[in-house]
Amino acid sequence: MKKDKKNKKSELKEVKDSKKEIKKKSAPDEKKIEVIHKKAKPTITADIPALNDADLASLKKEMMACANLYQNILILPRTFIASNSEHSLFPSELKALDMIGGFSPINLTQLANKLGISKSAVSKCSGKLLEKGLITKEKSLTNIREVVFMLSETGQSIYDQLENKQFELFKPITATVDAFSNQEISELQQLFSNLKTSLIEINADLQK
Repeated sequence: MKKDKKNKKSELKEVKDSKKEIKKKSAPDEKKIEVIHKKAKPTITADIPALNDADLASLKKEMMACANLYQNILILPRTFIASNSEHSLFPSELKALDMIGGFSPINLTQLANKLGISKSAVSKCSGKLLEKGLITKEKSLTNIREVVFMLSETGQSIYDQLENKQFELFKPITATVDAFSNQEISELQQLFSNLKTSLIEINADLQK
């Protein structure tokens, strides 16, 4: 019986020793695998090809063309139908009409401040609106020495059309932007933000 117990103990010892040996041998291999995993880095493949000089020149050309077209749109007159007649108004006149409609009654100084232009420029613009019968010129109820501008009936009719007219004018751009994905809109926002920063720097340099 004692011999059997000794034999069992020796067998158990041999099994334990063999397990320890296996662990020692496998440990370096596990470390090697771990090191390989740590060193390995994911490779990023760029699907977008790099732009060459010709592509950049073409992009700048398109941007300048868009800017010029937008400026042309802003300075062209707009046509309105009011009081059974057609009225053609330039953007400067429309801005003045819009301000008079929004802050009526308003005097010349106040109108100049709202538009951010000189009094002489406002006087010239308001004179054209008076000639076209779109505004009236009256004495202020609070200061008899002060003259204020108000919309005429025809001017009010055009004023009521301004918001819808502006929406209709830029409807093609709105439709184009609405078709963009969220990612495209985010990229455009970043692009125009960067362009705005550059333009601010250029403007500041020119005003030095």
